Amino acid sequence: MKNFLDNSQEIISVSEVNKRAKNILEKELKQIWIEGEISSFTAYASGHWYFTIKDKKSSLSCVMLSYENNKILFKPQVGDNLILNGNISIYQPTGKYQLNVKHIELAGEGALLRAFEDLKKKLDLEGMFDPSTKKELPSSPYHIAAITSPDGAVLQDMINVLGRRSPLIKLTLVPTLVQGDKASNQICKAFDLISNLSDVDIIIVARGGGSIEDLWAFNTESVARAIHKSKIPTISAVGHETDFTISDFVADHRAPTPSAAAEIVSQFHSSYPEKINHKQNELINLISSKINTYLILIKNIMKMIRHPGDRLREISQKIDFLDSTIKKELSSRLTLKEQESNNLNKLFLNASPLEYIVNKDVLISSNYNLIKGSIEKIINSLKANLKNNSSTLDAVSPLAIISRGFSILTDSNGRIMRSVEDVKLGDIIEAKLKDGSLNTKIIKKRSVEKN
Repeated sequence: MKNFLDNSQEIISVSEVNKRAKNILEKELKQIWIEGEISSFTAYASGHWYFTIKDKKSSLSCVMLSYENNKILFKPQVGDNLILNGNISIYQPTGKYQLNVKHIELAGEGALLRAFEDLKKKLDLEGMFDPSTKKELPSSPYHIAAITSPDGAVLQDMINVLGRRSPLIKLTLVPTLVQGDKASNQICKAFDLISNLSDVDIIIVARGGGSIEDLWAFNTESVARAIHKSKIPTISAVGHETDFTISDFVADHRAPTPSAAAEIVSQFHSSYPEKINHKQNELINLISSKINTYLILIKNIMKMIRHPGDRLREISQKIDFLDSTIKKELSSRLTLKEQESNNLNKLFLNASPLEYIVNKDVLISSNYNLIKGSIEKIINSLKANLKNNSSTLDAVSPLAIISRGFSILTDSNGRIMRSVEDVKLGDIIEAKLKDGSLNTKIIKKRSVEKN
């Protein structure tokens, strides 16, 4: 038998073959992107995912460890078309080569949309969208807490609506990020902060429109549970009218826009004049009803009183009938009866309700005029105060000054600068303008000579 083995030929073990092949694959096929359809999927108790992807001609084994897949927003399923990123390697004990996956995306349908639907289904099964659990908005809110960004147009739009419709409402801003990885954590902390305030009537969670990625902070489970846990009624006003987030489904009330949310909480105050007129009419009707009741009662009492002349006529007839037999006795009794009659007549006159009725009528009329005058005085005072306060606010508002072309300069600590001596060359200052702010570096200083 011919010996094909050269004495100088290296003989290596199976493990060494797998090791060398592993090094070659990991060097040549590093950080590659692959697209394929899941044909099998297993998630172990360890959290690791083992699955196979395929195309029309081939299949490939894949593994994604738990510390890699815990950042994925969705759980893959058989039939999903995926885009994978990772390294081709060999599992050395078996010699089976596989893709060590670092990142997964859904091809076609976005991962965020899948995560949105999965979370929505989960929370719905828990009953967090149940209308019976929604809290009613208070009829006359006074203190509103707004969870939103302090920058941008959302906050200013809400301030404008409330200032126009309900200037007496107190608005407290709880500033948070509304976009990015840290936004959801800040929103949850804002709810915790507001829960320690005793007089907040309504919470408004607000943000302007954007893509699903921009609005994702309001699609997280932590924010949804913070809204559901809140004991204070919450309005979700995220995005535009066509945008829907998980927050919209969990909140007690949804507003299509932040401005609409401000209109909802201010609609109760806009009806105050109508309510005052309604109460005034109720009071007038109540007083009129009481007067009519007393008049009917007085008329009934007067009908029940018998005129004393009727009794006198009966006595006179009886005297005439007995005159022939007891004239002497009748004379003395007649005198006595006449005296008693006079006393009764005086008693009835003194007990007449006419004077009492007149006094009560005057008192009722006086009270009616007094109440009516007080109500009109209060209404006029409130209108005057509202007008004066609005004029004062407009006059002293720094926004009005800025809108005329001026700006406010502040240093890095937020202190307003009033002199060139307040800054040094190279300092970074902020100029606040009507529609935003500018960061400026001082490259030259020039002082105005004083006379």
